Amino acid sequence: MQKRRSPLPIIICLVIIAAIIGIGGFFINRYTPTDTEMNKNEYYGLTSEEEAALILNGQVLEEKGLVVDGTVYISYSDVWNYLNSGFYWDAQAGQLMLTLPSGTLTWTPEDGSGAVILGSDGNPYISAECVKENSDIDLEIYSEPNRVVARTQWDGVRTATVTETAQVRYRGGPRSEILTEVQAGDTVVFQEDLSDWCQVATSDGYVGYVESSTLTQNEETGLPHETDEKFQYQKISLDHKIVLGWHYVGSQEGNSSLSEVIAGATGLNTISPTWFSLADGQGNLISYADSSYVEQAHAAGLQVWGLLGDVDGSAVNTGSVLSSAEARANIIQQLMQIAAECGMDGINVDFESVREESAPQYLQFLKELCAAAHQQNLIVSTDNFVPTYTGYYKRAEQAKTVDYIIIMGYDEHTASSEEAGSVASLPFVEQGIADTLAEVPAEQVINAVPFYTRGWVETFGSTVPESQTLSMDEADAFVTEHGIETYWDASVGQNVGSVETGDARYSIWLEDEQSIAEKVNLASEYNLAGVAAWRLGFERQSVWSVFEDYVNQG
Repeated sequence: MQKRRSPLPIIICLVIIAAIIGIGGFFINRYTPTDTEMNKNEYYGLTSEEEAALILNGQVLEEKGLVVDGTVYISYSDVWNYLNSGFYWDAQAGQLMLTLPSGTLTWTPEDGSGAVILGSDGNPYISAECVKENSDIDLEIYSEPNRVVARTQWDGVRTATVTETAQVRYRGGPRSEILTEVQAGDTVVFQEDLSDWCQVATSDGYVGYVESSTLTQNEETGLPHETDEKFQYQKISLDHKIVLGWHYVGSQEGNSSLSEVIAGATGLNTISPTWFSLADGQGNLISYADSSYVEQAHAAGLQVWGLLGDVDGSAVNTGSVLSSAEARANIIQQLMQIAAECGMDGINVDFESVREESAPQYLQFLKELCAAAHQQNLIVSTDNFVPTYTGYYKRAEQAKTVDYIIIMGYDEHTASSEEAGSVASLPFVEQGIADTLAEVPAEQVINAVPFYTRGWVETFGSTVPESQTLSMDEADAFVTEHGIETYWDASVGQNVGSVETGDARYSIWLEDEQSIAEKVNLASEYNLAGVAAWRLGFERQSVWSVFEDYVNQG
């Protein structure tokens, strides 16, 4: 009988062939580029033709624009937050305002220009064209799909040049859907390197991935941008380092202490008396300005920047006052008249109670104030907390018109803090400077140091510490009274110490000649316009040698 052949080899061959076909199909499916294009409306999250995508600095925003009769509009809040904080919607007057160096432009929903409309939600929307024509930014408007592509940041941006035609895909990999195509010679913003693929942003608003082999990264960073003259405000810049001291004047009689607080203050060249505060909701001022004070200060070689503040415990709401165009004009008119009568050299604005919802009114007030003050050759400066929690103060927008921005580089720990700590540790101060310089040129920045210290008492069993504000001499007395041994802590740039008794812990982070010198050195290191100090009368005379050395550095 003839032997039967086993089917096993045939089966094995078939399995191998099937595996080869399967593996080949897998690699073909995985690595063969797809020519499927992504739905652009889905990419931008557009749900109707009445919406427009907003792309800012290479990022697609969640917020959407509004399309009305073919015109793209952007909500006032989005314009203010992302594109141009110079626009101001005056809700009382029902008009949009923009103060430029040439004057103030105004638009209303009924003026026929189409620059501003009211949406169905009752909120103002500004046409993208109006924003483009009146903003120092790069902005383009596209259709199919509707989108606005804007750039407000140019320095430090990494770019790459496309070396050959390349498809920009939604995700890295040849099987991902196609967003758009870039041509050889195009410049794209380089965002992330994923080895074989790079994430890029195109000039027309797509953020996706291209093969790394199609790009050459540019050595120099940054994108070209030139500011038009119509956006360049005239400012006053002094040709010397500024050393400013705030002088607390709580009454007309308080002016008589000038000679006392400046005695021995070598290096001091600017004084800011706390002269002005809001008297009522109409913008009337309480004023302690005095021409003889100015004469005496000038004779001592000091400029006088009268301070307008809102930290005097008044019940007047700063934001409410600034929301009124009439009140703003009233404040400015009084300041200009008083400045002319008493001969002061500048105005220091110290509005510390401005909340986020009132920031647009505050910025508009500063623009209007600077326009009037500069006509009288008056310097305008503003006092700002460190930026960590007050980004809404829009320091970059302030810097367009204000001459100097002063960082209040203190109150790291305050009377209401839940733990004891430094008033102004060196890392805290340096971070405040670095964060401010991200928005404001160094030649406009003044860093303020504290002449005061907090003495802390943590009673055992209590969850919240108590503190008291101490002058330099009072701080030394606190140390002596409680037998605290202090030592230099380089990590905070201060002499520190604490001691425990039977019922409490007493702690202090001293502000003295050594700590002040560390902070003043930061002003030199970062090439700032100067330093300031709160407040005159809290210091020891010996600390002034630090400021004298700073000024003499040139």
